[in-house]
Amino acid sequence: MWRITKISHQIIKHKGLLGILPALLFMLIFFLGGTVHSLSMSLGSQEYLGLVVQEDRLWAYKELINNSFFQSVGATVWLAAVVAILSGISALILALFLAKRSQQWKWVNILFQLPIGIPHLLSAYLFMQVFTQSGWYARIAFHLGWIDSFEAFPILVHDEWSLGVILAYMWKEVPFIVLLIYPFIVKLLSDWREQTKVLGGTFSQTVRWVVIPILLPMWVGGMWVVFAFTLGAYEIPALLARTSFGSIPVRAFQEYSQFGLERQPIAIAMNMVLAGISLLVGCLLIYLQLRWYKKGRRVW
Repeated sequence: MWRITKISHQIIKHKGLLGILPALLFMLIFFLGGTVHSLSMSLGSQEYLGLVVQEDRLWAYKELINNSFFQSVGATVWLAAVVAILSGISALILALFLAKRSQQWKWVNILFQLPIGIPHLLSAYLFMQVFTQSGWYARIAFHLGWIDSFEAFPILVHDEWSLGVILAYMWKEVPFIVLLIYPFIVKLLSDWREQTKVLGGTFSQTVRWVVIPILLPMWVGGMWVVFAFTLGAYEIPALLARTSFGSIPVRAFQEYSQFGLERQPIAIAMNMVLAGISLLVGCLLIYLQLRWYKKGRRVW
């Protein structure tokens, strides 16, 4: 009887954890299982249709040790970091603006939900149709007399700095972060409205001293999700980036699909490198967050 009571007490005490048990099991079975399986394939522990397996388990990773791959990793990480930071800053500004105007402009929230349902491949295709030098905007500008020729329209597709790739990603990821943090901003502003009036504080002071310190972990977490996704996605760079950009997901897709089964471990090894970078950045952010909590959650 005592044991049954103790078990019941533990269940009641940790019933919140039981709510996330299905998601946790899903992560353990599919995510970790897929990661371990991919790692084993990148180490050459699988036989591909009777092909001879390399004796050196690390041969796929050794193939990646060259300047070309390191430059591609740098370019891919740079792109993901720029997209995550710009999307996070833009989303925070837009979410604050929407929260302040939530009563007057409720219809604006619907506009931010529209890009969420559009696949990245379709968004890249639409961006190409709109922003190329022979696209819709270039034709409109030419017919209105704003440019003398189509070549005078700014190059946003296959450009040197991948501005088109960044803009295409931001069009998708800014609404994601807005929808992630917007409800919490509205709740915080509503809860602290009376205290702000009593203390004579302004909206900007409430945002600086209340909203941002409380929202910071979720906001940074949202940017990390965008960083990790952009790091491993290939659709938009494949359509909008220059070939010389050398996006790792695009190179991995080419290795996996075009160069034979014996090259597939190299493609998987490329993806495992990106997964390791994403995990490393996530662990670094958790470490900085723990230090931030110990210092009293001070931002300014």
